[in-house]
Amino acid sequence: MAGPGGTDSRNKSASKQSPSEHVGRRRQFHLRALLGLCEDLIHYAVAILLLALAVLVLAHTARLMVEGGATFSGQVIDGINGVLFVIIVAELIQTVMAHFEHSGFQLKPFLIIGIISAIRHILTIGARLTLGGDLPGDVFRRSQIELGVETGVVLGLAVGLLLVRIVDDKGLDEFEGD
Repeated sequence: MAGPGGTDSRNKSASKQSPSEHVGRRRQFHLRALLGLCEDLIHYAVAILLLALAVLVLAHTARLMVEGGATFSGQVIDGINGVLFVIIVAELIQTVMAHFEHSGFQLKPFLIIGIISAIRHILTIGARLTLGGDLPGDVFRRSQIELGVETGVVLGLAVGLLLVRIVDDKGLDEFEGD
């Protein structure tokens, strides 16, 4: 049996919070809630701006294709480029909105966006080479180098995406050392 100065009374007093500790924890909770709300508002603003950008680019691309002005091959290249850019922006919007579900940094969507972007560049170069007619040697050579680099980027990002998916499927525990 413990007396007034025994261990039982010390454990009870140690488990109690002082009023200043309680106020501090409550302030910390409110600050976290406020910061979370601000972060959500910023994500919504970014998503709205990206959506507006996608609509503007799509409208601009459609207007350029209808009005003409450039050669047909130029219109086709600009149309493909604009539509693929809108797809990239749509993926970015989806990534921003996924933040609300997963509440963290998602690597897969950025790898997919990088792959789409590199493929967009490959398709644009291919269309220019196909529809551009005879090109000077240095322009053709530079285009071939760009195609090789973009292909390497696509392969590298695809391997990265595959590795991320393998880790997600198996979990990190299997990859840690014994």
